[in-house]
Amino acid sequence: MSLQNMFSRLYQDDMEKKIIGLLVLGIFLVAYAYSLYFYIAPAVDARAYDNIAWNLVQGNGYKEQADLSYDEDLAILRVGPGYEFFLAGVYYLFGHHYQVVWIINALLSAFSAFFIFLISKQIFKEHWSLPIGLVAAGLIGFSPDLITINGMLMTETLGIFFIILSVYIFFRYIERNANASIWLLMLLAVVFGFAVLVRTPALFLIFPLAGYFIWQKFWKELGVFLIVLTLVFTPWTVRNYRMYHTFIPTNLAFGYDLLAGNHPGASGELEPYEGNEIFMKEGRIEGNKLALKESLGFIFSRPIEFLEITFKRISIYFSFARPTGFWFHLEGMSKALTLTLSAVYSAILFIFGFWGIYRMKELSADEKERAKMLLWMLVMMPIAIIGIIVETRYRFLVYPFFAIFASYGLFDLWRGRRELKVLALVTLLLFSNTLFDALRNLDRIRERIGHLFS
Repeated sequence: MSLQNMFSRLYQDDMEKKIIGLLVLGIFLVAYAYSLYFYIAPAVDARAYDNIAWNLVQGNGYKEQADLSYDEDLAILRVGPGYEFFLAGVYYLFGHHYQVVWIINALLSAFSAFFIFLISKQIFKEHWSLPIGLVAAGLIGFSPDLITINGMLMTETLGIFFIILSVYIFFRYIERNANASIWLLMLLAVVFGFAVLVRTPALFLIFPLAGYFIWQKFWKELGVFLIVLTLVFTPWTVRNYRMYHTFIPTNLAFGYDLLAGNHPGASGELEPYEGNEIFMKEGRIEGNKLALKESLGFIFSRPIEFLEITFKRISIYFSFARPTGFWFHLEGMSKALTLTLSAVYSAILFIFGFWGIYRMKELSADEKERAKMLLWMLVMMPIAIIGIIVETRYRFLVYPFFAIFASYGLFDLWRGRRELKVLALVTLLLFSNTLFDALRNLDRIRERIGHLFS
């Protein structure tokens, strides 16, 4: 390399660092400003996480209501326990102040975008350019859905960060290949374990992760990964066995959630179901077993109806008619703007994400291999929930993966690719699905639009 080329490369690297640094700073400021502006008090799920965390700090145990017994309390049914312990750690260090959580959330959002930038660089080595990395990072950092959730005490911000960090460490491990450190592998297992403890659906990423080691016949590495991962869950699992005398590695929500989405007349969405209320009266452990038994009975005795409900869940998952915005802290113009931005965002993410996946065929062999791994990770996120229940925020975990493919798809189109018939077909299919979802829920849409302008 000549001296001139060396200085040119150094200049480019320096400019890249400055630009991504400014983008990350901008994401942090926007996320924190949103939290300060709306100053959202914890409600519903967020209030539950807040109560559990504060009870931990006060020495009342992992409970939502300190005066109830463990079998009467709902804490073990909540998503967790990773987020609740995270909040407890923040409160223990800084006191019961939501502003500190918002600052940390904004930092997590900024770092999530930064790691997405790095992952895009890991995947599209030969086809990568600075704009691809910046757009991928921006699609996560400036997502109206994720900015909104950052202002609340919800699990998604921390869960998405750990998922993204796990993916980055995994591709870093692949990149180093035979020179990869055993400590990097152990770090991957620990971070991935944290991701699962925060958002249980992340567990499905174990299939492409472990699958890679099996495919490469890295048996020792697979063993180390699984042993460390098991150790991450061991303290909480042992605690739960002593408390409830049953195996609970994360939480006890599965049976109730499965029944909520799978019973006669179910919509596939999270809606109150009388059967769950009845079973809960039998105690948390027994109730979960009864709910699981009834839901599995429904699935195996009425498979056609189960498949119909699952088809509806898939439709909901990829529908643009499911924007984020119907939060209690939004009203009037702020609600209308959030709904509009969220709908447009989901359209861009899914249309160009699927287009980017299709255009993987133009990648080099090495790039394609990494992109396929990323695609398998993407596929795991909807698979983890479409058999249970689907809500708009449950699809947030897939956003990082779609953001990377969407960025590649956008710039592949910018480079002059002319397979517009395929892009048009992808767009038509996604909008047709949205229309199907909207027509099925016209009454609910009319009601919500009416509330918007009332």
